[in-house]
Amino acid sequence: MRSSLAGAASLLFLAGVASAQDVTYAEHVAPILMENCVTCHRPGEVAPMSLLTYEDASRYARQIGVQVSERRMPPWHAAPDLRDYTNDRSLDDAEIDVIEQWVATGVKRGADALAPPIPTFNDSWQLGEPDLVLSWDSPYQVAAEGDDEYRCFVLDPKLESDQWVDVVEVIPGNRTVDHHIVIYIDQGGTIAPRRDEAEPGEGYTCFGGPGFQAYMVPGWGPGYVAAETPAGSGYLLEAGAKIVVQMHYHKNGTAQEDLTRVGLRYARRPPQRVLYNAYALGAMGFGLRIPAGESNHVVTGQYPISEDITIHSLVAHMHYLGKAMDIWATLPDGTRVDLVTVPRFDFYWQTQYGLAEPQRLPAGSVVHMEATFDNSPESPYQHSNPPREVTFGEATTDEMAVAVFFHTRDAENLSGGSPSR
Repeated sequence: MRSSLAGAASLLFLAGVASAQDVTYAEHVAPILMENCVTCHRPGEVAPMSLLTYEDASRYARQIGVQVSERRMPPWHAAPDLRDYTNDRSLDDAEIDVIEQWVATGVKRGADALAPPIPTFNDSWQLGEPDLVLSWDSPYQVAAEGDDEYRCFVLDPKLESDQWVDVVEVIPGNRTVDHHIVIYIDQGGTIAPRRDEAEPGEGYTCFGGPGFQAYMVPGWGPGYVAAETPAGSGYLLEAGAKIVVQMHYHKNGTAQEDLTRVGLRYARRPPQRVLYNAYALGAMGFGLRIPAGESNHVVTGQYPISEDITIHSLVAHMHYLGKAMDIWATLPDGTRVDLVTVPRFDFYWQTQYGLAEPQRLPAGSVVHMEATFDNSPESPYQHSNPPREVTFGEATTDEMAVAVFFHTRDAENLSGGSPSR
């Protein structure tokens, strides 16, 4: 979805700037940064530098120009012109041109009066006060240095009966080290507590996932905006279910602590359909093997659709050696339907891509996944010297090839009424 301020800045540039020499920070660049970048690039957030002022932006102007030109920032990895997504945060060509011209012509400041105001940030609940807020007992201590840490915390909503939820919202406790957060549901409510009890301290180590087959609901990542479930659908938490919060901590050289909160909003009226997730696994999951030295190792997977469903969003999941992923469906008549292509996968930005137009797939369709891995010495996140064969596993130095798709079942009607909240 295109931003109004940034779009206006681009139109102004194209229609009203006499030459590239007239591009200034205040009039043309600041609107783009304020709308698209400073949510993450500000003090206390996950990005490594602030871009709130001219002084900040000019200091990093050349770096900004490179990252924007190569479409690495803002972090949006879906291929353009495939289909529209509700959470698209990419810049368009005109916006990129504005920033490139600004850098090339001397990083001019312009008249401060023409710059937009710095946005007011809301670091509290985006969709109103939740019905239930959960956290762990005391702040978790994150060491100053060392490898990234993945820690799962088990929260008990104390549900005595099944509960519909239409918003899951997360407020990270320390945005300087909270890289991303994934929320899983242990519907039986017994497996996660056992894993927690087996390891000293609060929570347990959980590379790759919670360590069991889990129902996944939205979490948090830089730039993520909480949203309601699609109309007529919701997350169904069964009586006795436990919530497992997987924290990815990225250490920053200073000892930190974290106390993240998870908010649940109960659906006011029971939805008709559960919002489910399913997986297309590459190389049949546990059979995944990536040879040492291979720079373009391709694995494929598929998931046959046995009933009419509607896909609402997707996630491409791999680890450090992931290079690209393509997710599509074939209809019973053989027609190909593109869902999302991630041509430059980045382990640190695993986005949930919301389809602007949900995709209905009739029974007999197949969801396909093709993943490409780079296990060569030149791989950007190569973790072995020399490279070694890498197989399926939960550790980030193992690998996975998983296409997750959130969907509803078209025939399901659990409330017996019309879709409403």
